[in-house]
Amino acid sequence: MSSPAAIVDEIIVTAGKRAERLQDLAGGASAVTGQQLKAAGAQSNADYLGRIPGVVFNEGTSGQSAVTIRGVGATAGIDQGQGPTGYFLNEIPLTEPSYASGIPDVDTFDLNRVEVLRGPQGSLFGSASLGGAINYIVNTADASGYDAATEMTTRKISHSGKAGYAVKAMINLPIIADKLAVRVVGFSREDAGYIDNLGAGTTNNLQVNGVRGSVVFTPTDRTTLSLLSLYQQNKSDEIATVQTAFGPYARSTILPGPTDYDFEIHALRLDHKFDFANLTILASTNTKDHVLDSDVTRSSALRTFAPHGVLSQEFMHTNMKTLEARLASDDDGPFKWLIGGMYSETKTDVATLSSLPQGEAVLAARYAAAQLQGELFNRTYSHREGSEKALFGEISYEFLPKVTATVGGRLFDTKYWVEIQRYGISYGSTGQTVQRRNAGDDGFVPKFSLAWRPSRDLTVYALASKGFRFGNPNTVVDLAGFNTPAAWASDSLWNYELGAHSAWLDGKLQVDASVYDIEWSDIQVRLVRPGDNLTYGTNAGSARIQGVELAVVARPIPPLTLSSNVTYLDAKLTETVTTASPPLLDGTRLPGASPWQIANTVNYRFDAPLTPVLTVSHRYLAKAPETLQGPNVKVAGYNQFDARLNLSLETVDVALFATNLTDKRAVAFGYGLSSTGTGLSEFIIRPRTVGVTVNWKLR
Repeated sequence: MSSPAAIVDEIIVTAGKRAERLQDLAGGASAVTGQQLKAAGAQSNADYLGRIPGVVFNEGTSGQSAVTIRGVGATAGIDQGQGPTGYFLNEIPLTEPSYASGIPDVDTFDLNRVEVLRGPQGSLFGSASLGGAINYIVNTADASGYDAATEMTTRKISHSGKAGYAVKAMINLPIIADKLAVRVVGFSREDAGYIDNLGAGTTNNLQVNGVRGSVVFTPTDRTTLSLLSLYQQNKSDEIATVQTAFGPYARSTILPGPTDYDFEIHALRLDHKFDFANLTILASTNTKDHVLDSDVTRSSALRTFAPHGVLSQEFMHTNMKTLEARLASDDDGPFKWLIGGMYSETKTDVATLSSLPQGEAVLAARYAAAQLQGELFNRTYSHREGSEKALFGEISYEFLPKVTATVGGRLFDTKYWVEIQRYGISYGSTGQTVQRRNAGDDGFVPKFSLAWRPSRDLTVYALASKGFRFGNPNTVVDLAGFNTPAAWASDSLWNYELGAHSAWLDGKLQVDASVYDIEWSDIQVRLVRPGDNLTYGTNAGSARIQGVELAVVARPIPPLTLSSNVTYLDAKLTETVTTASPPLLDGTRLPGASPWQIANTVNYRFDAPLTPVLTVSHRYLAKAPETLQGPNVKVAGYNQFDARLNLSLETVDVALFATNLTDKRAVAFGYGLSSTGTGLSEFIIRPRTVGVTVNWKLR
């Protein structure tokens, strides 16, 4: 098996909203194919994204993990506004305009590939792609023939009390030969918990269940109509945070902290080939729901009369609808063009409820009945709406032999508003209402590139690109004597890049390299307001990110493949923000922006019965600050080693695997030292895991 980030000669991607070879792109990109995902035994994002150059996977609770690309991020967790990384599924936008209901972690079974685009992608992919974009491409129905596949896995995670499992299946059914087909995928996975809640008696046991369906109708050789649906639920019995005061793999609360994150996608796509261009129309709806329970007993003023604990629950529901239409020229000739438009609207409802379980009588004896609702003593309800509309396009022209210039851009307009009602003991007898507050932005983000392609095996490029994301309104009440900003706007981020994709020695050596300079200003940050210590969002400060990415794949002899990905990153603030508490200092490294990231893989195919393939892999992630406000608390700084043996028996493959062989305990990211005596709050990488996977495929 080659490295997940390895270049494969004929990988076709849609990073430019048209099909083209990966190594022809004028920009930093990687594609992890379905075959590579299967060979690596990947189940979720944690198993492969962190091995791609320039990409750091901040592993947290399932559905709440975040991805940072090229160090672009003011936090290693989920951003309070729109995140800096864009997520897509078959080009369907999955990133809402504000705090995310969840981060998609699409199950890897029957994926065609995962495209990772590094650097801002604002011109073609729109908001949220400041640092880059991740586009999951699932296999769709194929009318050329029947197909089916299954996958079964059992694995044991160290420090857990039981084994986990995964059962997955796919069937592809042609209804009308070469015209109409249906494809259905189902999967169920359980990962045994390895973090014990000593007080509640629960663990972070995780269940992932889902189904995907695809219908593709091709009435003529010019027209294709596709319907794609996906439902996935990620449900955990306990949040995956360690509280270090109770041990390396433990936490302790009175109440458990279960999480439940569901997402559902439905999309209809039309592709039609005219004589002069190709038309694509894509309409989609994307729904996310999450429920998050938190025991806040230790920090609550009610703890002295709450023997059964104090509970905070967050219920979030988001629905996002998008429509995109574009025309793209045929690929023949020196002149190529693409033009399109899109519109999206998002509605989010959030309820945050604070309660005393079994404490209705206790509350009634202390507070006015008008402030209470049974066990609930505080209730907050918010409604949020956002919209994005844009015109976008690109023009490419080969003005010299083998030299192509591309100019593109996006004209955008974003709007977002919030209204809030708060009731309970903290908000007086009549409650507190935050009237509708608005944020909006409009502008133009350009992209310029120059590519020299002297042969099929070499692309050298220069690129300048800009990204943007939604601004959001502040929702804290006004404070006398302090000018709280009404809203914050998009950051300003430019990426300047030189790079090359190349293959040498008849494909035995493949090299991807890039060097880039990112100028980031008006950063979206959250600061603490003096006087009441409430946080608010604003644009403040600047940063400079300089980096080098190198991906090498060597095949010195046919059975042996060696691959290595190396990223060097210098990502620091370039301006002091004195209004922050504590101040954000010039020279502070950005959170999670490890200066070194290395991934190595050795793959050897034995000439023996069952065609054994042994893969040994290693990755290293250097230390980085946990937060901007606490740069002295570090995360990462670890090596991880994995091994896998794949055996083939015609249509059946069997794999024996072990990940994190040394059982390294390492921190992915966290929330610093708690003032409640629970120690550091940390998300840790998965401990040593051993198991076996059996795959069967019809064709």
